[in-house]
Amino acid sequence: MRVVVSTSSSTPIYEQIKAQVRTAILSGEVQAGQSLPSLRQFAADLRVSIVTVTRAYNDLIAEGLVQSAHGRGFVVLEIDPGTASTALHERVDELLRETILAARDARLGRADIHDRLDEIWRKHD
Repeated sequence: MRVVVSTSSSTPIYEQIKAQVRTAILSGEVQAGQSLPSLRQFAADLRVSIVTVTRAYNDLIAEGLVQSAHGRGFVVLEIDPGTASTALHERVDELLRETILAARDARLGRADIHDRLDEIWRKHD
């Protein structure tokens, strides 16, 4: 699992961590029963405070995605595939809404956005 944080983003760092770990769990990149990186190691790797990682992990516990297991740290729980799919689709919808707003600000039309999406999609295939 690769997590990248941006100190220049308006999104708090704990939210960035939480969102990326959530996506890794919901997409199946991180499997049920797998342990997340330890608080101390993850904080060191990301060069953030342990408190920041703790807040992200605690939010994931509240969402029912992970649990704190004595001696194992934070462990990913089994997620219903339908729930995971719905959550991932909602994330795509949210990003598309943001894209539409940005496109309107840039005075780009629907065809321009489709062309750009096709181009970017090809680069990441």
